[in-house]
This record gives sequence, structure tokens and C-alpha cells, in this order.
Amino acid sequence: MSTNVYTSEVTVDNASRDQLVESIRLREQRLAAGIDELVGRLHPKALTARAADSAKSLVIDEEGQPKTERLALAGGCLLVAVAAIGLVSTRGKRA
Repeated sequence: MSTNVYTSEVTVDNASRDQLVESIRLREQRLAAGIDELVGRLHPKALTARAADSAKSLVIDEEGQPKTERLALAGGCLLVAVAAIGLVSTRGKRA
């Protein structure tokens, strides 16, 4: 087929039938490839893997070592949350 299907000089007015058929076929292939890529990106397993990688990168550095400052911050937040729940529950029993 023609190699200039996507050039500006090929239009519906001056293209042969074979050029138009080839142009449509190539566009369908590009659309199908784009749809397949989107389906792959939005697949639940792919979304889960990306979320897990993102979460891991928050607490593990590139060498595989834990980021101690992030872990300490998370532990401190957890400790504050547990203390707040304990405080609220003991105040509720006094009333």
C-alpha cells in the first residue's frame, strides 16, 4: 500500500480507494492499541499493584531500607490516636 497515507497531500478528494482503506485500517489499529493500553492500566490488578508500590515507596527507600523518620511519624500518629480514643472512652464512663 501507499506509504504516504498520513501525509497532508492525501485527502479524501485525491486519495485512491486503496489508500483510504489502508488509512482506515491503520487508524483502527491505533485505536485498538490505545483501548488495549487503557484497559490494561485500569485493570483492578494493575491499580492494586500501583497503589501497593506507591504505599511501599512512602516507607521504603530505593535501596530497600526502611525510612525511619516516616515510620516514626506513623508510629507517633498511631500512638496519639490510641491515646485520644482511650481518653474519650474513659471520660464517657465518668459521666
